[in-house]
Order: sequence, then C-alpha cells, then structure tokens
Amino acid sequence: MIRSEAYPSRNLNQDDVRAGPVRATIADVRIETFGRSEDADEKPVIHFREAGMKTFGLNQTNWDVLESAYGKRTEEWIGRPVELYHDPGVKFGRETVGGVRIRVPSGAAAPAPQGSAEGALPLDQALVEAAKLGMSREAFLEALKAKGLAKGYSPTRDAGTARAILSAAAAAMDDTIPF
Repeated sequence: MIRSEAYPSRNLNQDDVRAGPVRATIADVRIETFGRSEDADEKPVIHFREAGMKTFGLNQTNWDVLESAYGKRTEEWIGRPVELYHDPGVKFGRETVGGVRIRVPSGAAAPAPQGSAEGALPLDQALVEAAKLGMSREAFLEALKAKGLAKGYSPTRDAGTARAILSAAAAAMDDTIPF
C-alpha cells in the first residue's frame, strides 16, 4: 500500500502520475479552499472532463505554463488538453519533495485567435447543454446578461463565458461537465 491509498484524496498528487504522464482535458478552473480554519488557503483548482479524474490544485508555476500556451483567461483553457507528470525535483521551501507538473502535449493547438471558429459554441448548442443541466433557456440567457452579454451572442467571442456558466451549473449539480 502507498500513502495515497492509505489516505485517499480528491486532488491529484505525485503518486497518481508516478507511473507515467496522464493526459486530460480541462473542463473548468475554480477557486477552492484548501486546509482548515486559520490554515485555510484559497487557490485555483482544475477540474477535468474525464470521468473519475481527480482535481488538480494549480500553483503559480503550473499556471504560467497554461497561461503561456492557452492565454491569460482561464475561460480560454476550457477544452484544452494537458499532460500531468511527476517531477521529482519539485521543492517545498528548501526541501525537495517531488510533485506534479503540467505541460501542454506536443501537437496541441495554440489558442484560437479572436473571431476564430475553433472553440466556438453556438447559442443553440449552449442552450441544449444548459437544458441537460436542468437550466431553462431563460435562466441561461439571464446568466449571459449578468455577465455583460446583454446584446447579441457571438459563438466565438462569447464561448468562454457560456462555458463558464455551464461549468458553474454543472458544479452546482456536482455533475460531470457534458461539453
């Protein structure tokens, strides 16, 4: 038995990738609380599309990798592939403890330029996904409006916002994200 079997966690750790890199697709990035009481700390956490995949707490080093590959806004990362791997050289303070690093798989596309059809989410498709999550057309459109999209929906420009709304709805249901 290894430590992660004795003390299971919902978060990915080095034992989960020690045997080899794991490929996954980003479904959402949310701020979550780690720790308890006065030791609690908030940090971004990646949720993946793959069923059964643990979440991954994102440190600044791994954030920088994703930002340089996929853009400054986490909404641009949704649907993008990543590879998680064991790096025995990760340090905590002065101590080398090993850890998980993230990289962009070779051949992964660069971020789609603004106005590109790649990564687009047509409104009718977004409404279908919202309905699957139990969200009415009106509720989805109101959520778009609340995010500042009062006039016209662009499948390319507004796809990140629509996906963020759908991800939040899925998280509220504690369900897997369907897109």
